[in-house]
Amino acid sequence: MRQWSRRVIIALIVLDVLLLAFIGWFHYQFPYGYSHCCDIVLSMALEDYAEKHDGWYPRGESSPEASLSLLYRQDSYLAHNLRGKTISYEVVRTRLEQGELLTPETCGWYYVEGLRQSDDAELALFWDKVPLGHNGQRSSDGGHKVWFVKGHGEYISGTAWPQFLEQQERSRRELKRQ
Repeated sequence: MRQWSRRVIIALIVLDVLLLAFIGWFHYQFPYGYSHCCDIVLSMALEDYAEKHDGWYPRGESSPEASLSLLYRQDSYLAHNLRGKTISYEVVRTRLEQGELLTPETCGWYYVEGLRQSDDAELALFWDKVPLGHNGQRSSDGGHKVWFVKGHGEYISGTAWPQFLEQQERSRRELKRQ
C-alpha cells in the first residue's frame, strides 16, 4: 500500500509540474489571453461604413480610435472586434453602451484616419498596436497583419516592419499634398 501511495504522489507532482508549465507557456504565447477579435470582420465593417459614407472610412472624431468607434453605431455587435486583442471586452462594451467613444487606451487597433476607398490600395488602414497573431498569440517575429484600403490583408514581418512604417508615412504625406 505504501508503494502505491508514493506512486500516486509522484504522479500528482508530475501532473502539477506539467500543468504549471502549460499555464506558463500559454501566458507567454497569449500575453493578453486567447482572443478572436477578427480583423476580417473589422475590415468588412470598415468597407460597409465607407460604402454608406461617400467612400470615407470613419473620421472626424478626437482620435483615430474615437473615429473607429463610429462603427459601433452601425452595428453594436462590433464592440467585441473594436476592442482589438489587448483590451477587455467589458471595458469597451461599457464605454460604447454609455455613448462614449474609444480612446488610444481603450482600443487595441492602430487605425489610420482620413482615408477613402478611392485612395491608393497600398495604404494601410489598420493593424494591431501590439504584434499579435490571429488569435492573440505573440507574433513569432514581431510582425503585424495589416489591412489596407479596399479590404485586403497582408502579413508584414518584424524585420520589414520599420521600412513598412516609413513607406506608409511617405505615402500618407504624398496623399495630403494632393
